Amino acid sequence: MQFWGYNTTFMEDGTKKAIQDKNRFDLFSSVPHDISTKNKLEKINIQINQKPETIIEHIFKMGLISYFSLFEGFNKDYFQKLYVYKPEIMKTKNRSVDLEFLFTFKDYKELSEAVSQEEIEEFGYKNIDEIAELINEKLNINLKKNLKCWFDLRESYYRRNSIVHNDGKKSNIYLQKLSLEKEELNEPLINDIDYMWKCHDNLSTYIDYIDDSIRKKFKLKTIIDSL
Repeated sequence: MQFWGYNTTFMEDGTKKAIQDKNRFDLFSSVPHDISTKNKLEKINIQINQKPETIIEHIFKMGLISYFSLFEGFNKDYFQKLYVYKPEIMKTKNRSVDLEFLFTFKDYKELSEAVSQEEIEEFGYKNIDEIAELINEKLNINLKKNLKCWFDLRESYYRRNSIVHNDGKKSNIYLQKLSLEKEELNEPLINDIDYMWKCHDNLSTYIDYIDDSIRKKFKLKTIIDSL
């Protein structure tokens, strides 16, 4: 049985009654539910009709957020696989491991996978500048010096942060990282289709550059090279 979009076939009688009892909305709002919803929908409709560009701007903002979710996901997945393949990269004098932890693993590969999982978490909480420093420290790959789109990619990263944390306006962090004047605080950041394509190309360039640099460093072949 369907009721208001709910399948009530396997529900207890009390659950069905709760769904059917429209007066329950009075517990949460002094405005009747259907009237409140209608007013909200009308308000949204007016906003859309008056400012259709706000929808496009919202799509661009969500797109930029998605781009850097891809950026973060790529870093975690790619470098974890690299750490497992070349575990010596994870060597550091600052880390100590007790024997009890070591003896919980069957072999060296299993240990490498577990340690790599911990190591890769660094990519989750470091910002783009710290990630660049980490890559340079562990792999001697200097993004700041050799990645042509570094400045633009970095700007997009901190723009994404402003979208998430400051409603798409220039934040203090954005100004500090890009060495901008304090007077620009809370100025809106404009995103258009050209900017989105440029950011897309910069991310692709970053991914290609990392992969190409790693393959050259460790003399790895691509699938095509192996044919």
